[in-house]
Amino acid sequence: MRILQLTPRIAWPPTDGGRVVMLQVALSLQRLGADVEILSLNPRKQRVDADDLPLPLEAIDIDTSAHVAAFLRSFSLRAPQLVARFYSPRFESSLRRKLRERDFDVVQLESPFLLPYLRAIRESSNARVVLRSLNVEFRIWERLAEHEPGFVKRVALRAIARSLRRYELAQLNACDAIVPITELDANDFRALGCTRPMYVLPGGVDPQPVDRRNESPNAVGFLGSLDYRPNQEAAIWIAEELRPRLRRDAELHIAGSRAPEWLRARLAASGVVFSGEVPDAAAFIGWMRVMIAPIYSGGGMRIKILAAMAAGKPVVSTTIGAEGIDVVNGENIVVADEVEAFTTSIESLLDDEARAHAIGDAAHALVATRYSTDALTQGFLAFCEELTKSGDVRGGR
Repeated sequence: MRILQLTPRIAWPPTDGGRVVMLQVALSLQRLGADVEILSLNPRKQRVDADDLPLPLEAIDIDTSAHVAAFLRSFSLRAPQLVARFYSPRFESSLRRKLRERDFDVVQLESPFLLPYLRAIRESSNARVVLRSLNVEFRIWERLAEHEPGFVKRVALRAIARSLRRYELAQLNACDAIVPITELDANDFRALGCTRPMYVLPGGVDPQPVDRRNESPNAVGFLGSLDYRPNQEAAIWIAEELRPRLRRDAELHIAGSRAPEWLRARLAASGVVFSGEVPDAAAFIGWMRVMIAPIYSGGGMRIKILAAMAAGKPVVSTTIGAEGIDVVNGENIVVADEVEAFTTSIESLLDDEARAHAIGDAAHALVATRYSTDALTQGFLAFCEELTKSGDVRGGR
């Protein structure tokens, strides 16, 4: 199988959930014998050099911030401005060239924000086009609007959600298949009118032996990309709702890349320990007794939860945070939605080391048996092979 993976940003270094998911699938496909190339946008605000990436990569710089050109382009593309920001004539030119030079079997879009390039793919190749969807995008914005206390911002978020909804619904059957990350999202796509073949491919991780030698008994951690609105919302909730209620000897640590200055200022005034982008996410997780995921407006699957579980850490999460992962509350995760219950759950795990480790061990076992990357990707590869042969497949997991 010859697969061209298109990504909205370079999947390197693997410091946040989105990058981890894109990179893990590409590396796993390669290990399983597929010939994988990556063509990636390299947004100015997230720009990285990826010389160490162990896969063939071509990256095109782009400015994805709001600007006049993106606004005007949204009309010609018939796409929301948020989507139009990811369109680059240079990227399209490189895409067309790659498709002329090589006969790819599958072009894998790693975001609905790359759908404006679909026409170029159709005109330049006979490859099957697969949309890998980490969430139903407009649902995220609907949840953000629901939890936004400010009237003006709430109105703006609802407008973004409506425009994304119209666009996503119009594009539901434009690709040859959709690969959601959770069964919940797959059901949502079907209810919204998707008739294309579908394969649920959860995020995968590669668990290592549990090592608790560096664990701090009072450390509680949150890790996530802090230019992502649901994670920003979670960080503020930790600092301003959880920190005042949690007992004083508990150390609340927040780490994540690309935190804006306004967020840094609010965290600095709260008493949490803010580490910014950590060089070694595994070491950060290893230091914690408990990892938390107070997510109230995200979608898809939280890879940061799987990473913590793979390290044998007990996770306290909201119901939305745990969506898409086959967990059992009290067995391999602790679920709490209200701040009082969330606080009590954390303190209980800090007080009871044996219970914390037992939940962490059960979480590690779940990841090892259910979310091993190669096992998951093997089914996806078979799905792609059938898709290229028949043009139609039966969805599955």
